[in-house]
Amino acid sequence: MKTSKSEIMKNKILDTAEILFVKKGYAHTTINDILEAGGIVKGSLYYYYKSKEEILDGVIKRHGDQAITAATQVATDVKLNAKEKLLAILLTQKPQDSHQQQLIDDLEGSSDGYMFLKTVTDLLLRLAPILGDIIINGNNEEVFNCPYPQESAEILLAAAHSLFDNANLHWSALELQARIPAFITATERLLGTKDGALIEMLQLFM
Repeated sequence: MKTSKSEIMKNKILDTAEILFVKKGYAHTTINDILEAGGIVKGSLYYYYKSKEEILDGVIKRHGDQAITAATQVATDVKLNAKEKLLAILLTQKPQDSHQQQLIDDLEGSSDGYMFLKTVTDLLLRLAPILGDIIINGNNEEVFNCPYPQESAEILLAAAHSLFDNANLHWSALELQARIPAFITATERLLGTKDGALIEMLQLFM
């Protein structure tokens, strides 16, 4: 399918902004920086985005779209059971390369956690329902025993990102390591699995 001129321009703005947000930081990047770096006419930028924050929302949504697409593909894979789908979807949340990791680190550490909150909110609103349905399927398969699937999915995502992706916590390697088994055990309790049933979650932290 041919990409429209509108989509090409929007992607150019987001691509340019993303590079600058990583390189300079969101707080230190201006609209003029984006215009100059991308060779973009001001009118074209403001036609699609009314502010720098709207551009950031576009960057976050685009990354969220990628996560939702990957999660949906896993969720609809008939070859996987509920436990396998849960683990596979959580693995899709890991940064796929150093550039993506740097962007996430920069956004999460910017503006006193404001960008981190926006990123987590986007995930909670769009990814939690997919995980909630998988937990329901796990209940039906009798691998989970979770009375609140949707709410538990929200708690799981919020806890994971708040503990392990929040740059403002400044965990040392040892402090982070100590919280991994506690998080896995808490997830098993939340979903009502047997002890050790989700030990494969260790892959999330490797």
